[in-house]
Amino acid sequence: MVYELQNLIKTKKGVFRTKREVFIIKYSKIWMLILFCILISSTIFSQNSLLVLNSYNPGLSWSDEELNGLFSVLNNREDLEVYVEFLDSKRFGDDDSLEIFKDYLFKKLGNIQFKAVVAVDNDAFDFVLENYESFFKGLPIVFCGINYFQEYDLENKDFVSGIVEILDIKDTLSTALNLHKDTKHVYVVIDNYTKTSILVRQEMEKEVIPYFSDIDFIFLSDFLEEIHENLSNPLDDSIAIFLGFNRDKNGVFYSFDEIGDFINKYDQIPIYTTLSVYMDYNIVGGRITSAFEQGEKAGEIVLNILSGTNIANLPRFYRLENKYIFNYPQLKKFKISLNALPAGSIIKNEPISFYEKYPILFWIGIVSIIFLIVINIIIYSKNKKVTALLKQLRESELDLQNYSEELAAANEQLISSNEQLIAQNEELRESYENIETLRKKIDNLLMIISEIGNEEVPVDIFFHEFLQILIAEVPEADYGSVSLIEGDEWRFLAAIGHDVTGLNNLSLKREHAFFTEEVRVVENIKALNNERMPQDIINKIERYSKPTKSTIIKVIKIDEKRYLDITLDIAEGSNKVFSQESVEFFDNFINLAKIFLLNRLKAEQIRNAYIDFANNLALIAESHDENSYMHIFRVSELSAFLAKKYGLPDEEVEKIRIFSPLHDVGKLLISPDILNKEGQLSPEEWEEIKKHPLYAENLLTGDYFETARKIALYHHEHYDGSGYPFGLKDGEIPIEAQIVGLVDIYDALRSKRSYKDSFSHEQSLEILFKGDARTKPEHFNPKLLEIFKIYEKEIKEIYESFENDEKWEGRYRWLKKI
Repeated sequence: MVYELQNLIKTKKGVFRTKREVFIIKYSKIWMLILFCILISSTIFSQNSLLVLNSYNPGLSWSDEELNGLFSVLNNREDLEVYVEFLDSKRFGDDDSLEIFKDYLFKKLGNIQFKAVVAVDNDAFDFVLENYESFFKGLPIVFCGINYFQEYDLENKDFVSGIVEILDIKDTLSTALNLHKDTKHVYVVIDNYTKTSILVRQEMEKEVIPYFSDIDFIFLSDFLEEIHENLSNPLDDSIAIFLGFNRDKNGVFYSFDEIGDFINKYDQIPIYTTLSVYMDYNIVGGRITSAFEQGEKAGEIVLNILSGTNIANLPRFYRLENKYIFNYPQLKKFKISLNALPAGSIIKNEPISFYEKYPILFWIGIVSIIFLIVINIIIYSKNKKVTALLKQLRESELDLQNYSEELAAANEQLISSNEQLIAQNEELRESYENIETLRKKIDNLLMIISEIGNEEVPVDIFFHEFLQILIAEVPEADYGSVSLIEGDEWRFLAAIGHDVTGLNNLSLKREHAFFTEEVRVVENIKALNNERMPQDIINKIERYSKPTKSTIIKVIKIDEKRYLDITLDIAEGSNKVFSQESVEFFDNFINLAKIFLLNRLKAEQIRNAYIDFANNLALIAESHDENSYMHIFRVSELSAFLAKKYGLPDEEVEKIRIFSPLHDVGKLLISPDILNKEGQLSPEEWEEIKKHPLYAENLLTGDYFETARKIALYHHEHYDGSGYPFGLKDGEIPIEAQIVGLVDIYDALRSKRSYKDSFSHEQSLEILFKGDARTKPEHFNPKLLEIFKIYEKEIKEIYESFENDEKWEGRYRWLKKI
């Protein structure tokens, strides 16, 4: 009993426990704390962490493209946590700012154990090297897009690997000078106030300029005004190369997009570049360095390191091959032949050939050219005969001069004849000049005719070119305008000399227009305006119009609702007067404008007819299957929504909206008994159902239905290759079909069928993302599934907006009667 009392300990709560019990309780808490720390640390260190240091700021398109390329590779690593920090060195690159950034970075991320560091561009790489011993020691360093890598002595740094950025300025200039052989001056647009630009400029001065010793290089480096002054009025025989402009002499920062929009204004001079971010602007082309490909390669290096590869065993640097890339519209503008470009060049924005789209107009043009050639041959033949006759006359004149004393009277008669022949020759010369003038007019006429059937030419562009030619061929005209009276509205399509934007802001009405279906020459257009317009409208018109002395005007009736108003003006104070020849030419030439507008309206009617036909055909196909007539309308809207979020062009989105309802049109050739059968299908019936994509291919023929054909034929293919009818996978499946296939499955899950009940939106998402007995996530493009997940609320709203929609049900009942 004494022993037991001696081993009892009274706790703070007054409870007696043995020493052993106290020991167990005390140390069990310590062990639990240790175990908790181990669990937490294992959780932390099981996640791979990557630090990305970007030299610049978010929204700068060059570095954004590098990051896009990097994340296009890294996004598939779910075990990777990426931290992105921006030095913003183009705006804040001084030592004090970098020191502040250093303190901020070390305090924020100093306790995180990174697997590697990615340095995007030179400033970030310099920062990492300067602080390597104090913060980054022992970490693999992957650099991306550094310029002038020779300065870094990379071969002696076994802890780095990455992509060097080589601007092929010399090759780009060589190509540009080869395409513009008369070039004497080269404008170099590059600032002198950012590190990268300073290094590029040094390279220009050391290596490029000496190589082209006969070229005058003009650097535009200080202000946008300097660039504007030079490029808006460039020297003769000059080109420009755009190498980047991010900070002006006053320290004002400009993003790549801001500078791209600024450069877009100057189309009087061919502009070349070496940087991919400027290829969407007013650039001819060049040997292009791609920011996206640099980031993509850096991502591959990071994956190698995360997979266990020692960075010391990797090459110190990789050099990506730059590609020749050119913009087709700029090549056409500056009359650069595709055959003159370097082999393997990539051509952006190249249109379909005119012959492929309009063979009839092409052959009309060929016949017209042959006709002109025949006329020229005839003229040449006649000129040759006249030349021979003149030669004979000169020989006769020399002979007659030898007998001048004996045949004075005859000589006088011959002189008279010779004078007549000279007069005839002068008449022939004038006739030739008239024919040459006529040929130029025919060339202009052919150019306008060639664009009449070109649906890609915007209406305002056509009428602007139309006015330019009309003013050129009517020598008295200084200004002109083309306007459309449609219903009660009156708006301007194009104007030369007048402010078309200001005029269209006036909300002009039909009642304000002066109607004359015959050509009239009006000497005081202001007086006519006073008869039809209120004074405030007249004041505004005078603000946006040039003062005129005389006006040719005609209003052409297009149809019952539309009239085309065309005018040419002589400037106020001019002594010119419209000739009768000019009035007649104006009256004949403007009929081409009517033909163009009628052709464009007819094309729009045909397009609308195709769309109506596609919609009705889809309704007929779905009315064949009583279970799902509303299905096609939902699939149409949901597919267009998904295509838009995927990033497809607006034109492709609209095609998907129009033609996705035809995805099951092949069911027209399948028995309704099979389609509407209750219960499980037999193997033979299921095989028949699986043929409906093949049936659809035979129904949807012709170029206009190409999108519909792709959707109908491939929308049951699966991304993992398990679909039908061909077992295609991944990128083999057209993106239109991938989108409609996903939406089709979602709508089928939501819809009640003869063989199943409907699922809720949440149940349908669960099946799409996790799968069930029939549907697997592997069936779908992962990117489309991610978009579906992000916008699932909007998708639910679109689906439910079709419930109890009387418009669609009424149309379905109408088709059932048919």
